[in-house]
Amino acid sequence: MPKAMFVISGLGAGGAERVVSQIASHWQTHGVEVAIASFDRPEDAEFHHFDAEITRHRLGRSASGQISGKLSKFHNLIDLRRLLRKEAPDVVIPFLTKNNLITLLASRRTGIPVVCCERNNPEQQQKHPAWSALLSAAYGRARLIVCQTEAVKRCFPKEVSQRLRVIPNPVSAWPKRRRTTQANTIVAVGRLNEQKGFDVLIEAFAEIAAKAEGWRLLIYGDGPLRAALEAQIAGLGLAEQVKLMGTTDTPGAWVEGADLFVLSSRYEGFPNVLGEAMAAGLPVIATDCDFGPAEMIEHGRSGLLVPPGDAAALARAMEQCVETADLRKQLGNAAARAIRKFAPEWVMQQWDAVLAEALSSRAPAPEPAITKSEEPAQ
Repeated sequence: MPKAMFVISGLGAGGAERVVSQIASHWQTHGVEVAIASFDRPEDAEFHHFDAEITRHRLGRSASGQISGKLSKFHNLIDLRRLLRKEAPDVVIPFLTKNNLITLLASRRTGIPVVCCERNNPEQQQKHPAWSALLSAAYGRARLIVCQTEAVKRCFPKEVSQRLRVIPNPVSAWPKRRRTTQANTIVAVGRLNEQKGFDVLIEAFAEIAAKAEGWRLLIYGDGPLRAALEAQIAGLGLAEQVKLMGTTDTPGAWVEGADLFVLSSRYEGFPNVLGEAMAAGLPVIATDCDFGPAEMIEHGRSGLLVPPGDAAALARAMEQCVETADLRKQLGNAAARAIRKFAPEWVMQQWDAVLAEALSSRAPAPEPAITKSEEPAQ
């Protein structure tokens, strides 16, 4: 039985974490021994479901023994290297840029093939020459590099092009409770940071608030800009219509009660939450940012696309949807059909192929059982 180990920052809420949980559970049930190494603490809560048979190695220090900054990353590297030598997986799969770098360094001279997973927009990564040089050198050692869209693939240098594989995120709907009445609720979800553009969303909602009588905007998530966004909401007099909901204990709870979903990001890698909204049959508005939304939405048919950072354009799209129930129904139905091309069974087949390719470079490890699946209807 081949052994695969994922490396990720933590097991809390997040798009990368959800994808890891899906791939790990799939492989575990198809003849692969799966382990997860994370840099959070043993006492930290797990948000997504992981099968009981999947071994978790939580390498973070307890609250009393925490260290910070560069020293913490050095300890992560040392702890991961020790774990790799002890467990000797047949392949290791880190998610997110910093974890890719740590894993490539930790796995030096172990002979373990590394499949790096880039989950965001490479053009928005740190631009310091030393960082770029280190990352470029490290990626040169990766057995394979997985990114989420063809557009992201073009961001990598030619030297690694033959080892790049494009696999979109698997998208499945959270359970959605049927409602008999309309809640007049616009929902957005994500970390409260600059990337997600919630300041632009709040500004756009302010432009239509007077016309959108009875409608409210709920933003789910937490992050460093919470205080600034609260001040913006208060300054615009929107305290009764716009709420910062924080994180929820139940994955996908934001779907219940939503009538319209908005993605206001300045940039993305592949917006999981947009796919989840579409799979749930919600009408969606998204910024046409790099990267992802334009590969998921056909403008005017399965959703609406607006320029990133353009509050006026976002306001017009929101007003159009708020005022027309038939448009919301049409967009929601089309969104659910369009997102089927990212069905989990089809995406998992692509991950099976990547695993088999990585294992082939570490003979005599046997190949995993490859799932049989037909490509979903477009």
